[in-house]
Amino acid sequence: MKHIIHLIIFTSICISADNTIGGLTFFSYENSDDVSAFELNRQYISVKGSTSDDTKYSIVFDIGRMDLVTDDGSIDNRLTAFLKKAQIDYNSSFGKISVGLIARNSYGVQEKNWGYRFIQKSALDKNGFIGGTTDLGLGISRKLIDNFNLSLQLTNGGGYKKPQEDKHYKISLNATYGESKLNKNNGFNTGFVYTTESTDSDPITMMSIFGGYASSCPIFASNSFRIGSEYDMMTDSEGKNKTLISLSTNYKIMESWNIFLRYDLHDPDVDVKNDGDSYLIAGILLNCGNGLSIAPNVKISTPEEGNATTINMINFQYKF
Repeated sequence: MKHIIHLIIFTSICISADNTIGGLTFFSYENSDDVSAFELNRQYISVKGSTSDDTKYSIVFDIGRMDLVTDDGSIDNRLTAFLKKAQIDYNSSFGKISVGLIARNSYGVQEKNWGYRFIQKSALDKNGFIGGTTDLGLGISRKLIDNFNLSLQLTNGGGYKKPQEDKHYKISLNATYGESKLNKNNGFNTGFVYTTESTDSDPITMMSIFGGYASSCPIFASNSFRIGSEYDMMTDSEGKNKTLISLSTNYKIMESWNIFLRYDLHDPDVDVKNDGDSYLIAGILLNCGNGLSIAPNVKISTPEEGNATTINMINFQYKF
């Protein structure tokens, strides 16, 4: 019943106002030693609009697997729709103020430096360094000088899937200089993110230092070459220190063809030997036009101790 209510509310908003409605579909075929299957990884449905020159809103519904443990211990993996984002932005003299279920400021630039969310999440998100991509709270962002942007957020900390059950909050600071959307525009960026979340014991802290560069060549348009890098550190509530390094690159070999490569190194506890792992993604991207992209690729996970796991995939993305 609650999913029907969500759909009714969403449909009412779309009909009653002058909005921009869009969607993003992530579909894949996976072949590995254990699985050979098609999957609908994600379906986003969004509506954006404005109520004045200074006030805008963005609502996003996400359709994905529930991954819930039922009372009898089984896993409920049905596809279901849930609210991912409900953000209001107000442009004030102090900067852009955002309230509601807002996009976190700790991962977005790094994800665009990578550029291929439909193939894999950003390294921070994949390895649990940010605890969800949206959260309930408020934030303010402001461009200070030239291309230097500062963003500060106060959120519940649990992410969009968890209600607040304590009195602890998360503070997130992002300072970025340069072009923040290298997946679309040429330029460079560099910056850092710092987050701290209080707990009943030690605070959870995370720092990310990142940079990226994108350029064109005389033959092709923008983004014929792109690189991204980041170094991330996290300390959990038990004092465990974690590190993460991610490097990625993309090169356009023809007008509609790109090759890409990403390599992650993850250490879940720097005080424990041989508990880390590496993660490699390599593939080819074909932009078919009209919003469709196809990316055959291979993903290889290699623990420091144990055997590597190889997954052959074809990822599809469709924008409308």
